[in-house]
Amino acid sequence: MNKIMIIGAGDFQLPLVEAAAQHCSVILAAPAINKKFDKYISGKYFIDVRKKEEILEIAKKEKIQGILTDQTDIPVNTVAYVAEKMGLNGIGYNISRLFTDKYLMRKKMEKLNLPVLPYKLITSANEAVSFFNESSGEIIIKPVDTQGSRGVVKVKNESEIIKAFNFAQSFSSDGSVLIEKYASGIEFVVEAVTDNYICRNLICGDTVYFDNKNLFSAKKRTFPSQMNAELTDRVLELNKKIVEGFGLPYGITHAEYVMDGDEIYLLEIAARGGGVYISSDLIYERTLFHPEAFLVNKALSKDSDINIQETGTVAGYRAFYIPTGTVESVTGIETVKKLPYIRRHQLDNIYEGMTVGVNSNKTSRIAMIVVADTHQQWEERTLDIKKILHVRVKTLNGDYQDIIWD
Repeated sequence: MNKIMIIGAGDFQLPLVEAAAQHCSVILAAPAINKKFDKYISGKYFIDVRKKEEILEIAKKEKIQGILTDQTDIPVNTVAYVAEKMGLNGIGYNISRLFTDKYLMRKKMEKLNLPVLPYKLITSANEAVSFFNESSGEIIIKPVDTQGSRGVVKVKNESEIIKAFNFAQSFSSDGSVLIEKYASGIEFVVEAVTDNYICRNLICGDTVYFDNKNLFSAKKRTFPSQMNAELTDRVLELNKKIVEGFGLPYGITHAEYVMDGDEIYLLEIAARGGGVYISSDLIYERTLFHPEAFLVNKALSKDSDINIQETGTVAGYRAFYIPTGTVESVTGIETVKKLPYIRRHQLDNIYEGMTVGVNSNKTSRIAMIVVADTHQQWEERTLDIKKILHVRVKTLNGDYQDIIWD
């Protein structure tokens, strides 16, 4: 039996581990590993996923035949590095950096003569102030190499810049921060599969954010997009140019785009499938294509057929936050879990007595996958869920709040 290493052990890596365990012995490496993984793995290591050299030594000791990750950005470089050093199949370390470093990403876009929002790599608050003064409108400051919207701040005026820069820099591995014009137009999300350097777009969807503009967190992503075909075709054409222009040999990619005027700009692109079960569930619901099986086979240097069949299903995730405080009661979870249109969920993460910290980025969301025949039916079903599911939280102020849906 082949031995394969998977990096990352959050909720969204469980589908990949389940798929790999069907035909492989799985070694799991992550800072924390929930007991729900135990029945699928033959070994586990508690380690920071950015420690490339240490994970390389573990991989050598375990004599693995493949290494991979999905639905998470931070391990992508480590996976590529270990594969390259061990002569295993991988995307290449330099290529992985194009998909994980937002500055390198934009520099590559410029070399490809593709549109880029005005931006600058900065290392000091003074540089941030200068960029803001030279810009018109709002700007956004973000670490070059984080995930889950950690450290991302939108700035409206000069008085906010220093605090925003320091916050963003605290999440950057080397202190580098990207500052960029803020575009607030229509947003798209695209999932694609690449093999032998040829990119095939899989699904294109729409993004709707929570009302809290400082979270940069989507409350729902639905597929297919409801925008007109001419516009989505432009997005898909740009996505293919970027993936192939970046030189990705194989893999699943997740990309986010925004309209600014009539131009379409890349916000970011990752050499892994979309989180919140987009890769593991939503791609399949729309195309009957299994990304996990594809990724496992490619990690082991095996051929993998890409058979795409459009289903016509409307699929998406609906997310919510639990208010900061202590959960005193939970109702409706078991009812929601049994609904025939719920495919996967994180509802088991909620329990009475749990303490909820400050919701400062998208990583504390709770999400579920919902499917329907039409977009209208999808919206109706999510409204039904909101009527059923309730979490009573005693806040720090001593009052009580329910789920934050919007």
